Amino acid sequence: MEESDEELNIPWLVDQYSQIQYHTTLVDPMIDKVEQQCKRLFLKDYNVEMLSNQGGELCGHYPRHLIVPTTYKECAPVDMAQPMRDLIHKARLARCRSRFPAPVMVYRDKFVCRSATLATTAEILGRSGMEWLQGTWDEYSSEWETCDKLREADKDLLKYLKVKHIFDMMVENKKVKFGLSITSSEKADKEKRYCDFDLYSVPYPGTEFFTEFRTKQMCAEKMHFDWDQTFVNAELKLPNSPIVNDIPLDWLEYKNWNLIELTSSYMMLLIKCLGEGEGGLLLHCISGWDRTPLFTSLLRLSLWADGATHQNLNAKEILYLTIAYDWMLFGHQLEDRLSKQEDVFLFCFYFLQYLKEDKFSIRQYQDSSTQFRAEEVNTNMMRFNSVDSFTDTVCSHYTNSSTVNGSENGGVQKVRSSSPATLMLETEKCHNGSHCVRSRQSTGSVSSNGVNGNCGTCGPSVPIATNGEPSSNGSSYDNTFLSHDNPAVPDHSEGNESSQNYRGSNSSIDSWLMVSGSLQKDHHLGKIMESKRLQKLENVYQYFGEAFAYLVSKGTITPTCTSSWSTVIGQLADSVSKVAMNSFNGSNRSIT
Repeated sequence: MEESDEELNIPWLVDQYSQIQYHTTLVDPMIDKVEQQCKRLFLKDYNVEMLSNQGGELCGHYPRHLIVPTTYKECAPVDMAQPMRDLIHKARLARCRSRFPAPVMVYRDKFVCRSATLATTAEILGRSGMEWLQGTWDEYSSEWETCDKLREADKDLLKYLKVKHIFDMMVENKKVKFGLSITSSEKADKEKRYCDFDLYSVPYPGTEFFTEFRTKQMCAEKMHFDWDQTFVNAELKLPNSPIVNDIPLDWLEYKNWNLIELTSSYMMLLIKCLGEGEGGLLLHCISGWDRTPLFTSLLRLSLWADGATHQNLNAKEILYLTIAYDWMLFGHQLEDRLSKQEDVFLFCFYFLQYLKEDKFSIRQYQDSSTQFRAEEVNTNMMRFNSVDSFTDTVCSHYTNSSTVNGSENGGVQKVRSSSPATLMLETEKCHNGSHCVRSRQSTGSVSSNGVNGNCGTCGPSVPIATNGEPSSNGSSYDNTFLSHDNPAVPDHSEGNESSQNYRGSNSSIDSWLMVSGSLQKDHHLGKIMESKRLQKLENVYQYFGEAFAYLVSKGTITPTCTSSWSTVIGQLADSVSKVAMNSFNGSNRSIT
């Protein structure tokens, strides 16, 4: 029987996670339960390939079952398991701790992968030598041949996954301890084996730096990394491409940025690269279990907020998935990090208050002229908790006058969006003279002739209902995406979550969304989409706030200023749930 999201207990998950040191060989019923939940959540939207890693045969710090999302549910499954497994077996020792490139997300046909950095010859020979002695490594040869074979195998795996862009977050070219290089990186490869890829050297502070998060009263704007430390020798180096050049930032100033500015700049670059670039991404730091899950998790949440990934998951489900899969099952050592107050995990969800901004939306890179394939339709669907009056209200607003912005256009209104990259509604005439609602990407305007009607091909033009919820007049509509060019597929919105999930009645997003089942006439649709992104991230933030509050009440986390997280939550929403606040103030609460 499928479990509901009500049984996804986030405080319980984080509490359990904070008490264990995860390893693939760890025997714990909690791990079994979490793995099953992750698989269930992936399967809501994707066809997946499961790669067995029982006993750490592929990597000792990766999930026991790698979940590889290949295609959307509406599409035919793709058989990738065996070819991928063969390539992984050949390539896994090429990277530190055998943490090979693992695909963890798919956006359209692009994989987002994560890994550790490249292993040095010393580590390669040490690990391959041990396996050779155990009889599990049959390609041991000379030092040069072993290293060269593994580098080529690593490249073959990346090319099979169609990775084009490699983001290296190390602040070193090579990690050095006691005068010995213990890891390398693509940017330091003397043979330039990775010249076929676009290399992004984006140095980002390691986990030790995040001890300042609590000492700075959880105010990351006051955190500045010391780039003059002796071990820091990597410079920010980016490809000379439109992807980089079109971002309105002075990259030469990166050493003067605070932690929020640095994180924001890299997130903008990642999202633009995924939206406009060819091929997928690989993210890594040194071991791939601190900075790597930070950006992997933020990227997953940002794409989800845009409706570009995990469209069937609500806020609780996506939070559970990213904590369990991106952090715990990929080896982030939360117990150790909390004991040292290295709060990179907490900072990830603290940053959600900034991630709400429209500049992080991947919708701005979706081409309105593109005819999307069936598996890409969901990326561009409108998701509203709609009512019968939705389209009538919008169309009547747009047709109140024949002139908009001082120009006439034969009765067709042009309405400017407040954002240059928001998903809009467009009503167009069908072949039979009626009108249907189409979803498209707009770069500044939406057209309407203001006439409502039914299309024999596309169905009724109003409303777009979600999750089978009844409309304001008690009727119910099929969850159908109405378009001439694309087949009907289910709407993957969050149902009525906008009115629940720890949101107060005075939330600022209420001024942008529908009030009492109707749309405010003086708000553009662009604002609605922006507020939808804000609302979804607010819900995630509130759920994490409850989990954080529980850890504080238990004494697992003792922030310098106990009101810090409450203040942070208040910056994103006008109210915090009574449960979260009671827990934050130290009251006892049972977690099942």
